[in-house]
Amino acid sequence: MALVAPTLPMRIQPTFRSKVHKSLSVKSSGCAVPYKRSSASAFSDVQLTISGCNALALALGRFVFLPAIRDKTSAQGPGVQNGESHFAAGDSRAEEAASVFATNDPAGFTIVDLLMWGSVGHALGYSALASQSFVELLK
Repeated sequence: MALVAPTLPMRIQPTFRSKVHKSLSVKSSGCAVPYKRSSASAFSDVQLTISGCNALALALGRFVFLPAIRDKTSAQGPGVQNGESHFAAGDSRAEEAASVFATNDPAGFTIVDLLMWGSVGHALGYSALASQSFVELLK
């Protein structure tokens, strides 16, 4: 007599598509969402949005805001105590780090400026994408 494992009834798992059709956004539309095929492209809308916002923020930072920031910084001058600078008063760590501000850019756009304006560009891009997604959700 051969041993045969008993067969148990299979439990049917809901598929991703059935979960999507049961979601709130599909129920509110009143009709089934047609299946769309996506085609491959070199650049997606997300990449173009983030890159465009990054380029805009970097250009604004370099050509518009950098001269104003440099003017205010130079007008402020180094920190002083009792009428002399911190470095002249004996604080050897108060000297400006020249390596951070060394650049080949004619206007003096440094790596710190690049990172800051790049962060601003990414924040603008992701907020634009989030607001677009929210508007599409409300439709």
